[in-house]
Amino acid sequence: LTTLAVGFALFWLIVAAFPFAWTVWGSFKVQADFFSRETWWNAITGATTLRVTGGAFTTDAYYGSWIETEFWKAVVNTAIVTVCVTTISLTFGTLGGYALARSTHRYRFWILVTALFFRAMPEVTLVSGYLFPFFAWNLWGHLPTAIIVLVALNQPFTLWMMYSFFQGIPRDLDESAMVDGCTRFQAFRLAIMPV
Repeated sequence: LTTLAVGFALFWLIVAAFPFAWTVWGSFKVQADFFSRETWWNAITGATTLRVTGGAFTTDAYYGSWIETEFWKAVVNTAIVTVCVTTISLTFGTLGGYALARSTHRYRFWILVTALFFRAMPEVTLVSGYLFPFFAWNLWGHLPTAIIVLVALNQPFTLWMMYSFFQGIPRDLDESAMVDGCTRFQAFRLAIMPV
């Protein structure tokens, strides 16, 4: 049974990894080989790649995409947006989730329901509210605009995730930190955040 399970897992791993491996393999061939209508074997042997470039493999596709079409700029922009959105969303989501998890007021329920409502809404409904001001102020298509929109779309989810996370941490931890002389924020920063 163990041999059968391991064999099945290895077979499934090969089947699942094949499209990725095949795509990487094809990236080192010229288009005429990889999309050959004569035989799929040209994608393996690289007959046209050998004839055109003098070798069985070529990095022309990577040079064309990264250097000639400047794909590296898109990668840098994506990294900037990702880091900024993650940092801003986690900062506000962590503070809000902690405040809601430790609050005993009735408005906590309504804030969470409102966040859930905005999370359940189609994203295009929320983005459409940003369109007019961003076009009017000529801000559409800039990195800060993308960051603002993505933070607004992700904030309800982050708030709910952090709220449920802080609900799992006992209140005794921050109460004991406050007994030792910490303020509420110091208890959050020194006792809860390391957890």
